[in-house]
Amino acid sequence: MIKKIISLQTIFLLALSSLLFIGCSSDESNSDTSLESKGYASTDKLVSTSWVEERLDDKNLKIIDIRLPEDYAAGHIPDSVNLSYKELQVERDGVKGLIPSENEMSTKLSALGIKDTDTIVVVDHIKNLWASRLLWTLEVYGHKDTKLMDGSYALWESEGKKITSDSTSISSSKYSFTGEAKPELIISLQKVMESIDDETSIVLDTRSADEYAGRDVRAERGGHIPESIHVEWVQNVDADGKFLPAEDLKNLYNSTSVTNELDIYTLCQTAVRATHSWFVLQELLGYENVAVYDGSWTEWGNLENTPIDS
Repeated sequence: MIKKIISLQTIFLLALSSLLFIGCSSDESNSDTSLESKGYASTDKLVSTSWVEERLDDKNLKIIDIRLPEDYAAGHIPDSVNLSYKELQVERDGVKGLIPSENEMSTKLSALGIKDTDTIVVVDHIKNLWASRLLWTLEVYGHKDTKLMDGSYALWESEGKKITSDSTSISSSKYSFTGEAKPELIISLQKVMESIDDETSIVLDTRSADEYAGRDVRAERGGHIPESIHVEWVQNVDADGKFLPAEDLKNLYNSTSVTNELDIYTLCQTAVRATHSWFVLQELLGYENVAVYDGSWTEWGNLENTPIDS
């Protein structure tokens, strides 16, 4: 009888150990050790090319390649699906480049066979510039798990990782956003106007120096919003398109007084470069109050009564 009790205890302990081992192994498989040394506040929404490569057979991982269809057709990551970056903006009330509606995004994701439980990894062609726009859009409406691939498609290709021109088989889904919506990630023109005289908030202009100074005019009027701070988005990344380490990013923004104590509103021409800087500040550096001015300079620069400096 004693031997039976001991035997049962042994079986129980072995089973418990196995469960603990599986749990630990699962946690480790979800981490990306190649990014840990960069010192980011979080890497929940950023993964390396190796992380993606190791999970190509994961049916719950969906890679969305947002390059142009002809570029995607010439070669892409196996089993990735294509959604052109041109579909990430719409014109509304005379303002171009705005975020599509929740229903429009649900329709696009359904056509790609995406489910609300899928982990989405977004891949683009310009240093995660457009990829950050899609990630931000999905955050606004509440997809639960979206990530960027550090370095984008160019890095994947340069590393000699597997590429195919075969079309990906897609079974359409009935997608709906089931996560927590975050409408506060979009800031209005009125709120940006109020920030000019508000010491607790600042506009971060992520355009080029020539656009900021009014030498490169891409609307009815050129220049910048009074009191706005200029840090061009491309300074966030290295020559390979990978995000700079946290220490370098902190130095970059702290040197311009863009600190975590402020409410920060990012803008560019049509809120694409703005979402790249939003991602860096909120996700990689852990800033608490960052939002994107979706109308950006397309709206501000085409109005007659908005204040402008140059």
